[in-house]
Amino acid sequence: MPTKRQHFVPRVYMKAWETKVETSKEPDKKFDGVYVFNGSDIGEGANRNSVLWKPHLYTINFSYSYICKSCSKVKNEFVSMIYDLLRTGFAKPAYGKIGYSIIKTKKSINKHFFEIDDWEFYYDDGNVAKKTAIKNQIEALNCYIIEDAFDNYLEKNWENTYNNFVNAVHNGTPVAIGQSERCIPIEIANEMLCSFFIMLCRNPIFDAMGVYTKIKENLLYPVFSSMCHATDEGVPSEDEIIEGKGYVDELMTGIWYSELYKIFFKKAGGFYHNVVTAALNGCQMILFETYDDTGAFITSDNPAFENKSAVENKNSNGMLFPLSPKYLLFIAKGSDGINIVDHRFANNDTICYFNRIIARHKNETIIAVSKRLSDSL
Repeated sequence: MPTKRQHFVPRVYMKAWETKVETSKEPDKKFDGVYVFNGSDIGEGANRNSVLWKPHLYTINFSYSYICKSCSKVKNEFVSMIYDLLRTGFAKPAYGKIGYSIIKTKKSINKHFFEIDDWEFYYDDGNVAKKTAIKNQIEALNCYIIEDAFDNYLEKNWENTYNNFVNAVHNGTPVAIGQSERCIPIEIANEMLCSFFIMLCRNPIFDAMGVYTKIKENLLYPVFSSMCHATDEGVPSEDEIIEGKGYVDELMTGIWYSELYKIFFKKAGGFYHNVVTAALNGCQMILFETYDDTGAFITSDNPAFENKSAVENKNSNGMLFPLSPKYLLFIAKGSDGINIVDHRFANNDTICYFNRIIARHKNETIIAVSKRLSDSL
């Protein structure tokens, strides 16, 4: 299967940090790109297409077909692919059979989908087909419905979402004379809030604000490690623990796929819909804008995140989302309504303060417009 790059931080989002950059190997050759930092203070210039992606990240392989019980559109995709494979993918048309049931139509494939391991295969001329060969082809099938959904939502709409939000804040009606809060159209505020949570959920280190880690470490890791233990006595070996964690990680990937599916194809349920509903009813937003001729906000491979700190003098507990080098969104508890946005200006000290928080929440990589990271911190 050829490598398919799937960006967990959209290229259209990184475009805001694009500038003239250079690489350490060719410092005299300038090109349009972003500065990438992986543990170094000196950035390496890179094309935004080449960073913050993983192969087949949102590709649902048939091995995860168990999620089809709650993801009907994924099941429909696999049913269509299996039908096409059986009818046109071999030298002769083939079909499946289980007991006395003939599996030759999409309707019959759908009916017996979860019994596929028990299917026998035949060609239309009555000869027996090689089950192993056909099963291998089926198990190699991939569904790209989640990636396509991201493309049709965030990738295509982000620039409009960003510009509409910034313009609405700039042109919003002040709630009172001399106040920095602005009233903006509710649909524009909702769109930005939804974009934040989609960016949060689509990241491969997504943890449902700590829920996934608790499930894995307190429940699934011990259970699966014990299941991989060869005897009823003693404790699992290191290899058995690693094997058990492998099963758990695969299971959690399936749960993540199900969560991403719910974002686009269900109207309720799951982490995304629940937190969006809660935020719409109990949060407010602050848009920080840099002064001209000051510093710039950075971003990272974890651009939308929750920050918790009980030791800082400033109250920065909330959710952060750098929108561009010039703007940063801060979301926290509030009662005035999600469309009442506080518009504040950030001097260099404030920019560096938030950049240090962004840097702490990175997974591995920081993105900036400045070649030297320390200039931004």
